[in-house]
Amino acid sequence: MQSKLIDEGITARVVLPESYGHSSSFEYPVLLVMDGSTQFEHIAGNVNFLSTFSIVPEMIVVGVSARNRLKRFTHTKMEAYAERSGGAEQYTQFLRDGLLPELQKKYRMSPYTVVTGHSLSGLYTSYLAAHHSNFINAAISVSPSLWWDDFALIKELKTATQNQDARSTRWFISMANEPNEMAESFERVLKVLNAMPESGLDWESKQFPNETHDSTPLIGNVEGLKSIFRGFNAVPNIEIKSLAQLRAHYSAYEKSVGHNFPMSVHQYNVYGLKAAYEGKVKWGVEILEKGVEVFDQSEILWDSLATVYSMNDDNESALKASNKAIKLAREHGSKYLSEIEAQNADLKKTIKN
Repeated sequence: MQSKLIDEGITARVVLPESYGHSSSFEYPVLLVMDGSTQFEHIAGNVNFLSTFSIVPEMIVVGVSARNRLKRFTHTKMEAYAERSGGAEQYTQFLRDGLLPELQKKYRMSPYTVVTGHSLSGLYTSYLAAHHSNFINAAISVSPSLWWDDFALIKELKTATQNQDARSTRWFISMANEPNEMAESFERVLKVLNAMPESGLDWESKQFPNETHDSTPLIGNVEGLKSIFRGFNAVPNIEIKSLAQLRAHYSAYEKSVGHNFPMSVHQYNVYGLKAAYEGKVKWGVEILEKGVEVFDQSEILWDSLATVYSMNDDNESALKASNKAIKLAREHGSKYLSEIEAQNADLKKTIKN
């Protein structure tokens, strides 16, 4: 798209959750990836993996690259770069009022926005965390360049967060094994944050002593996603929950983060199968039956429901669910088709015998 505001063309790379076509109404949070040309692929892959196991929600991942990083990702002007810096506020306006509305016309996005950035773009996501809780809900800053302009953003933190609205922004900040001003800036920001118990930032930090500046985005984003969605996974280990308990969990989570996250395909799938495999087959049936009620076009859920029905010795219902899963899998060109067909063939043999 062309933007008059920043006077340049912007390309956004978008990857949708694999369950996107399983509903015509379900809305997904959006993750904006700065430096999308280099960071988009691994972050999108990790979101897919983590959401499959309900560690984070399924999200629409959008990679955006700025041609003039120094200008777009710095919010103050330095004399040495007077005409080439200080454009972060303008870039934020473009993202908020230009890019996102265009994407919202095309895709089902919920009003929950996460941003992630590394190095100079990590400085920018730090700026958003401090100054723009009205725009973003959470930010990940991996080895951010907080040294910029004599640590200007760190000096502003206390005042900036006092001016935030009542909503708390979750912020994850990390640093690799880095020298000089990078290490100093991390020490400084932690000192300031620790001295601000009452602020609009709900923050966590980590250091990665075995990572370099170039290698840290991979682990930094995984740990960052886990941090900003801490508490999201209702069943992190082998303990299980009924459908009613799952609803109670997400009701409490909504209160803690200020946003409603309805259960998605992978949550129904993981929690239903876990319950069944841990001996609560009826709980598993109830969860997965609710799942196919909400996502009736999901081959994943129909196939899992077939599995749980068969565990409950209800092979006729299992075959009906499996037949539905095969039909949908073929329509969707599903990567799970071979596994779904294999279960279907086993069920047919069982009923025949």
